[in-house]
Amino acid sequence: MTNASTVGDRDQIMRVIEQESRAFWDKDYDAWAACWVHAPYTRTMGWWQRGGVTVLAGWDTQSARISEVMNANPEPNPTAYNVRRENINLRITAEMAWLTFDQYGEDTADPDMDMPGLSRETRILEKHGGAWKIVYAGWLLEG
Repeated sequence: MTNASTVGDRDQIMRVIEQESRAFWDKDYDAWAACWVHAPYTRTMGWWQRGGVTVLAGWDTQSARISEVMNANPEPNPTAYNVRRENINLRITAEMAWLTFDQYGEDTADPDMDMPGLSRETRILEKHGGAWKIVYAGWLLEG
């Protein structure tokens, strides 16, 4: 899996991960939504000490929840996406990619959307119309 197509796919996938994170912390709903497949099978599952377990099943549920969170706390947090990603494990096929990584975030004092310390991250992406889109996001914030 080292051909030119895979290298290009890897770069595109990592850009989508960065764009989705940046849009989330910038509270830019449209840019965030552009990174996702809008389908009933999308999922977000995660855990963090302040919020406990999060499970969002389907684009309608996920979209509504993220919109609600962004509207409740609309001030962008441009320092939150200054994260370090390590231990990247990426598997790519023609139409699907599976990605895990360790993410280290700063404490930015944003009580609703801060992800300080180490989080164990998983993403599954699909290729739609030549563009990679997220269908699953999972995280476990160790702190």
